[in-house]
Amino acid sequence: MNALSNGIKITVEENGNVFHTLDDWGLALGNNNYIGDPEMETSYINVPGRDGMIDVSTVLSGRRVYKKRELAFELGGKHVNTNWDAVISSMRNNIEGRICRLTLDNDQEYYWRGRVYIQGFDRMRSVGSFTLAVPMADPYKYDVQSSAEPWLWDPFNFETGVIIQTQSTDIVGSGSVTVPHGHMPTCPTIVVSNKSSGVFKLVFDGFDYELSIGDNKIPAVLVGGENDVVLNFVGTATVQIVYRGGSL
Repeated sequence: MNALSNGIKITVEENGNVFHTLDDWGLALGNNNYIGDPEMETSYINVPGRDGMIDVSTVLSGRRVYKKRELAFELGGKHVNTNWDAVISSMRNNIEGRICRLTLDNDQEYYWRGRVYIQGFDRMRSVGSFTLAVPMADPYKYDVQSSAEPWLWDPFNFETGVIIQTQSTDIVGSGSVTVPHGHMPTCPTIVVSNKSSGVFKLVFDGFDYELSIGDNKIPAVLVGGENDVVLNFVGTATVQIVYRGGSL
């Protein structure tokens, strides 16, 4: 792929097929305002006799919660007049209405996720354009690498990126794992192996959670938010904290 290109890598989640708008279809990104604003979940209470409204948007979760955001990528290119129908058909056959991951050439350490649609195709002789729309995209863009994957230098941004790689940790009797802060709170998978004690548990926020061999997800445990999170374990086993970070 040309490092100076202005296209989008598209990965179809259901089958793993990967396409690039410029390399595969000759279509470049033509607009700058393709990322819509995140839609925050808000709630206000009106109290009679009181000026203003009471904002209770973060009372239940203790943090900001976002519902969705809209993405609209204006793509265009030049083809022989008789080839345009085949180009659009290829895109519709492969990505239309499918949940995809979209990685921009100018932001390669993240991907956006949502169901994509091809809208408003038009052409004037050999030049054609349309909108690749994701009206209900996830509000956060996700790290291309999870905490369990080897860290790659190439896509990493040293000014804005956060290294989240976590190694397996041997816990003997008791111990802890510190998960670094980030931008997107997420529920991690706690992978337990080599368990040799009768009970192996996580102690978090005043509660005990017994863990079994394999993958464990505890909805009350969130990592990757604004602060480092310390996970304390009691027992003897090997643990790895697996999650995918993100950013608004």
